[in-house]
Amino acid sequence: MSVRAAAAVDSARIGQIAEGAGLFPAEYTAEMMAPALGDAPDIWLVAEASDEVAGFAFARPEEMTDRTWNVLAIAVDSAARGQGYGGALLARMEADLGARVIIIETTQRPEQDAARAFYTAKGYEQQGHVRDFYGDGEDKIIFRKALV
Repeated sequence: MSVRAAAAVDSARIGQIAEGAGLFPAEYTAEMMAPALGDAPDIWLVAEASDEVAGFAFARPEEMTDRTWNVLAIAVDSAARGQGYGGALLARMEADLGARVIIIETTQRPEQDAARAFYTAKGYEQQGHVRDFYGDGEDKIIFRKALV
């Protein structure tokens, strides 16, 4: 397994994984990645084995903060879950960002139970809960980890 910076050629596979994980529609991927492929500070990583992308992570710095980054998406293809891809992506993000603090947002919905357990296992603490943030009945759960 290896983790590397995502390239434009990865956008279709990232879109498949994102859509399969219920994060965002695949057709949004190229537009979402475009700033990172230019001069924006956004970071997209992919984890792969045998030249097949199995997962991705996306982060951007929070505006008006001192080295606070938000990991906006992290997902692994359903066939590759439990094999360390998510942990490798998150560890690489933590190492590469130069962050003081990383936040990760998710929902309270049952399909995110495994994600919340994953973040907790990786040393992230739940710091906030905003009811009905994403829509009626879909709350925002905020995790935080200080790196320095």
